[in-house]
Amino acid sequence: MKAEAKKENQPDPRAPPGPGPVWFEPYTKTKPWREPLKERQIQEKPVAPPVTSADTSGKAPSALVRLSLQEALELRRPDFISRSRERMKRLELQVEERRLQAVFDQEREKLFNLPGHTTEPVQPEGLQADRKRAIPRREMFMRSKQIYYQLPEVKLRLEEERRKAEYRSYRLKAQLYKKKITNRILGRKTPWQ
Repeated sequence: MKAEAKKENQPDPRAPPGPGPVWFEPYTKTKPWREPLKERQIQEKPVAPPVTSADTSGKAPSALVRLSLQEALELRRPDFISRSRERMKRLELQVEERRLQAVFDQEREKLFNLPGHTTEPVQPEGLQADRKRAIPRREMFMRSKQIYYQLPEVKLRLEEERRKAEYRSYRLKAQLYKKKITNRILGRKTPWQ
C-alpha cells in the first residue's frame, strides 16, 4: 500500500476552484456601528451635494473638487446635522425661558413687595448706594489685600518672618560686638564706633 503524502503548502489539485480553505465569519450577524474605512486611492462616483446659491451650474462636483465641511456633513451625516439643529433649537428655547423667567420675577417683585411691606431687613441709605456704585479696580485690590492680611495663617507667617528678621539682626550685632572686643584685646587701633 502506498500512502499519499500531502504537503500542507500546496493546494489539492482535486479541490474545486473558489475561495481557499480559510474563511472569516463574523461573530455576530449585526452590522458594525459604522461602515469600515475605504481606501483613499479608489476613485468612486461622487454623490452630488445639494445645490447652493454659489453653485448654480447644476453639475455634480467631480471627485477632486473640495467640499466644505457643511456640504460633506449634509452628504454623509444628515443625522448629525438634524441633531445639531435640534440642539440649537433647545438652546434658543432655554434662553427664551430664562428671559421670560426674569420678566416674571420682576413682575412678582413689583406685585408682592409693596413699599412699606418689605420682607428684607431695612438697610441704611449709604449701604444701598455703595452696593450700586461701580468699584474701581484699585479699590478692589486694596480690599482683597486687607482681607488677606487679616487671615490667621497669614498673621502667623508674618509674625514668624518678623521674629526671624529680629534674630538675624541680633546675630549681626553680636558678631560686630565680638569683632570690636577682639580688636581691643589684641591692641589693634580701630575706632570703637
